Amino acid sequence: MNKTLKLAALVTVMLLLGAAFFAVSAAPTQQPGPSRNISNLHLPPPTNFEGLRSNFNTTFICTTPCTLAAGFTIEDNVNFQCGSTGASTCSLVVDSYATTSGGGIADDDRALCLVLDGAIVGSCAYDGYDAADGSFSGVSAINNVSAIPVGNHTAFTLFYSTDGTALYTFSNQYNVYKP
Repeated sequence: MNKTLKLAALVTVMLLLGAAFFAVSAAPTQQPGPSRNISNLHLPPPTNFEGLRSNFNTTFICTTPCTLAAGFTIEDNVNFQCGSTGASTCSLVVDSYATTSGGGIADDDRALCLVLDGAIVGSCAYDGYDAADGSFSGVSAINNVSAIPVGNHTAFTLFYSTDGTALYTFSNQYNVYKP
């Protein structure tokens, strides 16, 4: 290799190293993340506790999918008593799950809604579309209602579909808590 070629290679390498150094040193610096030290993190303890008074599980499997009309369909019905010695209220937590298929209908909204003593409580919000390709997909909701007065109560879960759907399974777990 002749001297000119060696000199050109050396200058090229030096220019590349200088450009790399300049690019790295000119890059904006990032702020450090939050401290990983949590030794000073102290949360106050809870002031009240609720214990599980009772729970109810309802499940259903359609051996051939059940056809549901458009609108609301009642899935189940649960009766429970709120109150015990020294308690003036209770809470109800319901975890609901269902599998449905839109059977080729696109944009078929669906929702799981909790009804307590004849009134919808909780969000009762749309929870996505049915699968338009005919496959089954899951839909779930968790509702929490507190300060339910002492006495006998009725609760049930409604399944809502905009255009009607095929229901394969549903499962609802009702948990009643007392202070």
